Amino acid sequence: LASQQVPIFIINAAVGGTRIDQHQRNATDPTDLTTIYGRLFWRVRHAKLTHGIRGILWHQGESDQGADRPTGGYGWETYHELFKEMAASWKQDFPNVKNYYVFQIWPNSCAMGGSKGSGDMLREKQRTLPYLFSNMSILSTLGVRPPGGCHYPLEGWAEFAHTIQPLIERDHYGKVPTGPISAANLKRAYFTGDKKDVIALEFDQPVVWSENIVGQFYLDDEKDKVASGSVKGNVLTLTLKEASTAKLITYLKETSWSQDNLLMGANGIAALTFCKAPIEK
Repeated sequence: LASQQVPIFIINAAVGGTRIDQHQRNATDPTDLTTIYGRLFWRVRHAKLTHGIRGILWHQGESDQGADRPTGGYGWETYHELFKEMAASWKQDFPNVKNYYVFQIWPNSCAMGGSKGSGDMLREKQRTLPYLFSNMSILSTLGVRPPGGCHYPLEGWAEFAHTIQPLIERDHYGKVPTGPISAANLKRAYFTGDKKDVIALEFDQPVVWSENIVGQFYLDDEKDKVASGSVKGNVLTLTLKEASTAKLITYLKETSWSQDNLLMGANGIAALTFCKAPIEK
């Protein structure tokens, strides 16, 4: 890491067009070279660095957006369980791994989402992965410029590195950040009064409101229900056009969105999208 004057070791285990189930460990033969995991483990072990791995960077999920699972179901339905199994394998073979860094993928990434919202739900599963891991940070790809969606130009990949660097410096080199350095993530949504015409969205860090994103919110999958918004610190308040009995709220659908109309964190990183988050009464 140049900023710390410390050499680091990075190994790329990516394989294009693969689902998360294809990254699982073969329990009977962990170094099975016919598997993605086995090839990764073989290389790390032969480099004598199994105990030197400190962090895992995970940017994957494009091929999990559809319904091409081995079971015929949607990728989002089993994403959490498969990620937990994979993380357990990492911990077994790389016992000193400390942190996981996940990127929430681009909406309809690689054109593998669809009108049924399966890609939206896949991103929701990625957004909520930190609920399962205390040592996980999550970042957004929506604000990466130049954009890619599936394959980014070199300048776009450089932005990935620029965004992840402060997290690695904090977790592994003791650098204390002066403010939030991850993507804003929704903590809870709730009606603020008996009239049921105002919804508060509480995030884990300050966000910035822009009127051009008013149409990016959906109540029970219905659009054009929000009249205006305002922000105070970590709380985004949405004033509705009329009282609502909605139970779920979604921010940004893969079938209708623009990179120019994004909810941003005050730190300049695009907020994570959320899908069908429950609205507390």
